[in-house]
Amino acid sequence: MSRIVLTLLVLLTATAAFAQTGGAGLGGTVTDASGGALPGVTVTATHNATGFNRSVVTGTDGAYRFPSLPVGTYTVTADLSGFASVTTRNVELNVAQERELNIALKQAAVKEQITVTASAPLVETTPAVSTVVSQKEIQNLPLNGRQFANLGTLAPGTTLSVNADPTKPGQMTIALNGGSGRNVNFVIDGGDNTDDTIGGALQNFNIEAVQEFNIQTQAYKAEFGRTTGGVLTVVTKTGTNTFEGSAYEFYRDKSLNSESESEKLGGGGKSPYRRNQYGASFGGPIIRDRAHFFVTGERTERPTTYIVQTKGIYPDFDGKAIPTPFKDNLLTAKASADVNAKQFLQVRYGMQRNSDKYGASPVILPSALGTITNTYHSFLAGHTWQISSDKLNEFLFQDTHFKNSISPDSTDPTIVYPSGVSIGQSINAPQSTTQVKRQFKDDFAWSMSFGAMRHDFKVGANYIDEPILGGDFTVGTTGQYTLTADKQGAPVADITIFGGFFGNKTPVKQYNYYVQDDIAVTKSLTINAGLRYDLWKGFDLDQHTNPIWQTLSTQTKYNEAYLQPFKNGGGGKLKNDTNNWGPRIGFSYDLHADSKNIIRGGYGRYYDFPYTNATILFPAAAVQSNYGVVYNNSDPKGIKNANGTFFQPGQPLPPNQITGSQVPPPNEVASPTLATPYSDQFSLGYSWQVNPWLGLNVDGSHISYKDIPFRFRANPTDPSTGKRRFPAFGNFRLWMGNGFAKYNGLNIGGHARLGDRFELQGFYTLSHATGNILAGADEFRITAAG
Repeated sequence: MSRIVLTLLVLLTATAAFAQTGGAGLGGTVTDASGGALPGVTVTATHNATGFNRSVVTGTDGAYRFPSLPVGTYTVTADLSGFASVTTRNVELNVAQERELNIALKQAAVKEQITVTASAPLVETTPAVSTVVSQKEIQNLPLNGRQFANLGTLAPGTTLSVNADPTKPGQMTIALNGGSGRNVNFVIDGGDNTDDTIGGALQNFNIEAVQEFNIQTQAYKAEFGRTTGGVLTVVTKTGTNTFEGSAYEFYRDKSLNSESESEKLGGGGKSPYRRNQYGASFGGPIIRDRAHFFVTGERTERPTTYIVQTKGIYPDFDGKAIPTPFKDNLLTAKASADVNAKQFLQVRYGMQRNSDKYGASPVILPSALGTITNTYHSFLAGHTWQISSDKLNEFLFQDTHFKNSISPDSTDPTIVYPSGVSIGQSINAPQSTTQVKRQFKDDFAWSMSFGAMRHDFKVGANYIDEPILGGDFTVGTTGQYTLTADKQGAPVADITIFGGFFGNKTPVKQYNYYVQDDIAVTKSLTINAGLRYDLWKGFDLDQHTNPIWQTLSTQTKYNEAYLQPFKNGGGGKLKNDTNNWGPRIGFSYDLHADSKNIIRGGYGRYYDFPYTNATILFPAAAVQSNYGVVYNNSDPKGIKNANGTFFQPGQPLPPNQITGSQVPPPNEVASPTLATPYSDQFSLGYSWQVNPWLGLNVDGSHISYKDIPFRFRANPTDPSTGKRRFPAFGNFRLWMGNGFAKYNGLNIGGHARLGDRFELQGFYTLSHATGNILAGADEFRITAAG
């Protein structure tokens, strides 16, 4: 209760206001012709497309700052009585970045207007290592599948991979710093968009809805967290002062595909293939210069097929194309309003609904498929309040719902052949996942000077209430029959029937607090310092009723390292990890005070949400459920009936070989070593703007990952005895949290801008990762040898 009260107090410190909207920062210094600071200058920034404008007044040191403005291109005006007014056009502000714009005024006897045109910087001048993917790149670069994450590979040190989890069919993900993408924090319009079950992105947004996005890979500030890898911040489009719309369709067919190996074996040529992706968008003013709207929808249809090849077991199916249709619907609607000269409001709704076939493989017959359905809804509201020239508050509320279901296409018993051919109910269905999240977030920024140094402070609190986080997995209740040979009617070698319910509910509460200070020590040196605290409640699992824990905590025969934490009753009550303090420190040094030669570096400790699929989802289900094998009969030579004939599916079951209690034994247990995973990151880099059209960057990084969760089979059969170490259980899975990995990377890149129509970017990455679990720094591929 005390933590909730503390959170609410922080959220209300600067009065109620709505959202950190995924904005941009603008600041600098206004001087006279001799370089002296000019206080009292009114600096006004006007958004060219919407008419949104804000004004601040420079302090005694001549400095001004807009901590958060909607992204886009601005016209900035500086005005002071007795001086010529200066207007700077085409000032481009990008999401999650801060732009420095210094302005010089000259005295004028009469009112005079001076207009200059700004050019976008070619090098990064802050300590953070980040890359912006702009609207121009989104519109003009080719995209296979039109997913904005594909463009994430424009950032050095990143790769693109397919999200293999069945809840994300066809969805690409961005991976960085040696990971798979499941340890990246996804932020949309300032709101949380990270999947708390499997990690990575939760809901997808179509490319037409995305204004731009930013990928931060190292040295990001304390306001960014819940990741050991990096942060991908997206800002969605809003309407402008012009009514604009679009309609499109992208079409592909099999003429662009090559013949696969299974298609060659089938001898029927290429399988039918068609992909339609179509949509529309429309936006414009509700009240010119004050309120705007934008809405976009998209549908993807992919009526794909796969070729069955059972090698004669089911000749009627061999070579047959089985439909596996995929459909995906996306909708985004956004409205924004400049309430008055100091307050800005926006609301956004996002929806995604898709369906696909699960388990398609040449050895899987149609009845053994499953049907995946995913439904996502998110509503975000945000308000920014400019309290004064040096104080600003933002508040955000977001409500998110996600439901995944994988249902079997058949309820017939599953029959599995030695070659893997399967017919009947899918061996991995039914199962489902549910997440409901409500986020409250507040950020308060203010600036002041102490002597010659200017301080830009920021504090914030984030609270996410997740009353529903869990799922169920109840497969095999109709029976699974494994045959002795690849032939219909072959004797049955094994009969396994599962019973009960396997599921869990792990409600989670997330608390995140931070304080940071950007210190302008001199005109050349800026230091960023911050401290962040992360707490996730909901991982205090009680395992005292788990028979596996009871055995491991009392046995004395075995003493391997993985068993030591269970000694003396360890792990009976898993505790929430409460010491997650993350210090951050960074610097940038402008060698010649001209923003052309920048040395930057930093250190930070970053904690990641210990998403449940890698930590307590299955151990919690083992405690909360009664699911397991309720019937088993096995004979490698073939199970026989009482009359001596071989048993066939559909006949009365032979005697159950499971004796004693019919309560199924558990198959999962969590180690006391489970903790919040974190990384220590070090970075050092140099940026050089060679000339007005070429910038070069070199960045090196070292990342040490610790407390990485992983799992392994902990009860194998002893070859010398033919029995398991703990004979009361099967080869159960043990979930541990003491994995580690190291990543070292060197990124060399360049950015050339040749006029308004041509840009060229390129980079080279050299990296190396090591660790004590599979896949190095990727704690999210958690199948480890054991």
